[in-house]
Amino acid sequence: MTEKEKDDLIEALRDYYRDSIFVTDGNGNVIFANDVASQRVGLPIDELRGRNVHDMVEEGVYSYSTVMEAIRTKREVAAEINSTDDLHTFSNSVPVFNEKGEVRMVVTNNMSIERSKEWEEIIGREKQKADMLRRELDYLRLRDKRVIIANSKEMKDILNSVNSIASSDANIVILGESGTGKDMIAQIIHEQSWRSEKSFISVNCAAMPENLLESELFGYEGGAFTGALSKGKIGLFEAASGGTLFLDEIGEMSPALQSRLLRVIENHEIRRVGGVNNIPVDVRIICATNSNLEEMIQAKTFREDLYYRLAVFTLKLPRLADRQDDIIPIAELFLRELNEKYNTRKRFSDITKETMKNYSWPGNIRELRNVVERIFVVSRGDELVFTPVPTASYGDYFSERPNPLLVNDDMTLREFMDSVESQYIKKVLDECGGVVTEAAKRLGVHRSVIYRKLNKTGTEIERES
Repeated sequence: MTEKEKDDLIEALRDYYRDSIFVTDGNGNVIFANDVASQRVGLPIDELRGRNVHDMVEEGVYSYSTVMEAIRTKREVAAEINSTDDLHTFSNSVPVFNEKGEVRMVVTNNMSIERSKEWEEIIGREKQKADMLRRELDYLRLRDKRVIIANSKEMKDILNSVNSIASSDANIVILGESGTGKDMIAQIIHEQSWRSEKSFISVNCAAMPENLLESELFGYEGGAFTGALSKGKIGLFEAASGGTLFLDEIGEMSPALQSRLLRVIENHEIRRVGGVNNIPVDVRIICATNSNLEEMIQAKTFREDLYYRLAVFTLKLPRLADRQDDIIPIAELFLRELNEKYNTRKRFSDITKETMKNYSWPGNIRELRNVVERIFVVSRGDELVFTPVPTASYGDYFSERPNPLLVNDDMTLREFMDSVESQYIKKVLDECGGVVTEAAKRLGVHRSVIYRKLNKTGTEIERES
């Protein structure tokens, strides 16, 4: 660097740097200061140069000196100080050492709270951009691994419907039991739409309390509630603008949030929590639920007007047990992924394939994946065997009963499995005091599944109001 370049650099720091910056020698004497520093202490630069920071503290120019602390400790020091301009200021002093390890000089930067808030807002905006980028990267990573198996007529019909409605901009409700792949279908709809280059953001409405879900969806202004970030936060509607917002478990949304969602659909704008301004958004909404929304409308727990605004198109995904032609191909897809991951050549036995095809799969595709992973791990050889009998977690319950599995010679495999399921569901129900909702949580299914399976075996239970 030439002498002129050095002079230009010093001039830029002195005249144009927006924060207070000054440099002292190892004794705390100021050897350089910029215009902002001189304004802060109320002294011209020529008078400030040569002043000792210890004396300035004694004179009340500063309440505390990070410079002297950095010289004493030989470490970087940061602290909040008060200056003569009545501004709360953050000061950061960094010692510079000579070859003997002695403090040669100290470089100090002072920043007012107002400037600090500006940086906080900038950092916050960048973090929000980073969060959105992370969501997009996660989405793209999963998209590359996504494969739809549709050998069955039921799934072929679903994909034909997807192809027809994806290009429109209409809102969609996807119905189906837990584990049937509602989220995957939503992503495929997004990929085939004209919004595919924009964000696809998913949120589980059942996974958050009402107040947290509201702030996540709509964002909030700074100080809107206790614990809120001072700069506020954009919501998922804003983050997904131009793209698709997938609302999973929409049936769990509270009536108050249903009203706000209806206004978003009708007016194409949102208002942040604690805000007064309306913010335009352009979002396609895809919802999913394993609840019966029409029954919820009758029970006055779901708004009828919202339902018709959401359910312009409705897709009902079949249970895995109702698409038998897809069971083995899906299982083999999961097995192929595991073989590639662990460099193995494991395969399903013929009896395993037959058992899988005839098993009821109450947990649908999610349960099938878990089963494949489990038998892959516990198998000692290359041939995998699946026997859907009670596991150790509840096997003792059956073994203690005089005729635990209620088997008779005329039972088919499916009747046997239905009997086993029924007995385990009744066991869990007894442990939950007959509370179906609690039992459903333990079993990982919707409570309607419990009613259906027990009614199938002739067991009547009282429906919760």
